[in-house]
Amino acid sequence: MLRVILCAAAIALTGCATSSGVTPLGEDTFSISRNGAGFWSSTAQVKAEALKDAESYCVSKGRKLQVVRTDQHEMSGRPGDFPGAEVQFMCLNSNDPELNRPKLRKEANAVIEIKQDIRTKDSSEKSKDVYSELIKLDDLRKKGILSESEFDTQKKRLLENH
Repeated sequence: MLRVILCAAAIALTGCATSSGVTPLGEDTFSISRNGAGFWSSTAQVKAEALKDAESYCVSKGRKLQVVRTDQHEMSGRPGDFPGAEVQFMCLNSNDPELNRPKLRKEANAVIEIKQDIRTKDSSEKSKDVYSELIKLDDLRKKGILSESEFDTQKKRLLENH
């Protein structure tokens, strides 16, 4: 009877830790995710288990583990939201130059979108500007400030530039 109680306690304490299994992402590149099984699971423990799984997978293929990226999340306190970790890794030959040093990549936790607001005068604004300038030139001509030839020269220049 004591053995039954101990087995039941062990199962309850172990909980339902889950693993996604190894998922291929590309040539020699894989991912594995693990989630803890209760408040007693730590993020570090879950991450270490995921790394062990990745290492075991590469060893089973006769290759060496090269970690590309790791990510983890803490338990939030919501029911069923336990610590988790994801490891993206490569399984490489022992003579592969990529194996020399880990190249862990930090993922962006925010995306900044840059927008440029380029405003140009549309043709209606240009035509209004040309129209108002022509009115001014005509007014100067009517007041005798500009001669007919000066008015025609300025009008031609204004129309060519717009």
